Amino acid sequence: MNRRVIIFVFAGFIALDAIVLGVYWLIQRRFSAVQPAQAAVPPVERASASNHVAKGFAFQRNRQYAEAVAAFEAAVREQPDYSDAHHGLAQAQRETGELGAALSNHDRAIELEPGRHDLYWERGVTCQRMKDYDAAISNYKACLERKPTFANAHLGLGEVYRELGNLTESLSHLNQAIALKPDSDWFHRERGNTHRKMGNQQLADADFAKMRELQENRK
Repeated sequence: MNRRVIIFVFAGFIALDAIVLGVYWLIQRRFSAVQPAQAAVPPVERASASNHVAKGFAFQRNRQYAEAVAAFEAAVREQPDYSDAHHGLAQAQRETGELGAALSNHDRAIELEPGRHDLYWERGVTCQRMKDYDAAISNYKACLERKPTFANAHLGLGEVYRELGNLTESLSHLNQAIALKPDSDWFHRERGNTHRKMGNQQLADADFAKMRELQENRK
């Protein structure tokens, strides 16, 4: 009788060991299957930086430029190689008057994505704001090399050449800007300013009238 009890207990231990090993094997298999999915999850830093950038552009649309600067700076801290973070920060800093810092962030954005035409246009706008007209012209032309139909770059060149007194070149670029974007009241206003400076008041008045018409149509 004692021998049977011993055998029964021994068999129970063997069965228990088998169950434990089986559970361990299932856990290991499940863990291994989960690993690739975990590896595919984007880094927390990238998601966080993207959120900061989205908030920064939202602040800019509401003209909350100080808040935009803070959001873009947070994005740059999270992800220093994120070109849109530097791009947005440069835009916001330009509006808060931090032109030197803005220029540095334009440079970094272009360093990270040298093929983007809009980044050169934005740097041109900042250079124009700084009255560094040679640099502005260089950037607007770099933008047009990458996208010849970018109307705002022609507008910028038209404004800069007018400031430099080259009215013929100013008018040429403003004509191209309006050909590309005829429904812009801003473009007609700027061409009107160049016509007026050239002494062509009749053409200037026509552009100003077109500007007012476009503004009325938008209401």
